[in-house]
Amino acid sequence: MLRQFLPDFIDKAFFHDLVASLLLLIFLIIVRAVLRSAILRREDLPVDTRRRWLISVRNTILLVMMLGLALIWSNEIEAVAVSMVAIAAAIVIANKELILCMLGSIYRTSTHAYSAGDRIEIRGLRGQVLDTSLLATTLLESSQANQAKGTVGRTITIPNSVLLSEPVYNETKLGSYVIHTIHVELGRGEDWQRAERVLLDAASAIVAGYQNELEAHRREIEQSFALESPSLSPRVRIALGDHETISLHLQLPVALGERSRTEQQILRLYLAGAATNSATGTEKS
Repeated sequence: MLRQFLPDFIDKAFFHDLVASLLLLIFLIIVRAVLRSAILRREDLPVDTRRRWLISVRNTILLVMMLGLALIWSNEIEAVAVSMVAIAAAIVIANKELILCMLGSIYRTSTHAYSAGDRIEIRGLRGQVLDTSLLATTLLESSQANQAKGTVGRTITIPNSVLLSEPVYNETKLGSYVIHTIHVELGRGEDWQRAERVLLDAASAIVAGYQNELEAHRREIEQSFALESPSLSPRVRIALGDHETISLHLQLPVALGERSRTEQQILRLYLAGAATNSATGTEKS
């Protein structure tokens, strides 16, 4: 019926493909809306899980749409492709970065490098994954204190092409706890043994607050990955950086997202303990 209102240059096959494309798009939009609404209503799920599902639904719908349109218009694409080989080659060269980004997305998906909610580091950029798409990954910059940066908490958009040439460090792959290192430097003439004791006492007091969770985390790692979990007790490593300083490296298990706060707590306890011991030593003398 609508055929009589169309121009003469639009043939029947083109009209059928156009209608099929519109129906496919309408169907996918309805499916995405229904799935999105169903996921958002699942308040029993963690926020990271719901966000991960929303991203998966969006990317899956996009992939189905691209494949569906390619199948619907396959005859037209084939006819045009034969006469546009040179143009296609030029388009590939011009869009090399976009193609690399798509290949990076395929690499990320096939290797399970990370997903929404994970805390990763790429090319020195560290943060929590907010979004993943065919072209880019969006991070929320880590709030861990860094002397070289005065601003944290920004969003970072990284092209997926970086994944093909740079290693990805996933800090959440083995669970919600990591081994964090705190560095303290002393002069060669200072009492490093006393400083070591103060550091260990401060770290032990902090770790005791979540010791049960650490034991559960250790058992989960050993059962899920068949790995021997690292030591869960705070320990201090000593390094002689130069002729004037002694470096104490305190290593302790810390919950992800709590590293900055925990480090500040330990440093404050260490400074308070060091000041107390110094005052006590002065009184005795």
